[in-house]
Amino acid sequence: MSEQSQFWLSHLSAIEAEDITTKAYPEREGLSVKALYAWRKGVVSGTRRNRAIGGFVPVQVSRVAAAQADCTIVIDAHLRLECAALPG
Repeated sequence: MSEQSQFWLSHLSAIEAEDITTKAYPEREGLSVKALYAWRKGVVSGTRRNRAIGGFVPVQVSRVAAAQADCTIVIDAHLRLECAALPG
């Protein structure tokens, strides 16, 4: 994830955690309201590389993949999920 993505996603996460409006937060923090709205829109619509903040993304597993002994899901450069077997 780029530094720019990390920067804006951390602010979007803070807004969610603080339960503050998307307009009030950047005004308080000295950020561009327009840029924050653009990043929020990109995250919600899925146009940004990282689509969700603490959310779920649906995954479909084919029967062939489910029959294999192990499974690795790579989320990004810093996050991998490795399973000995998929749930039955």
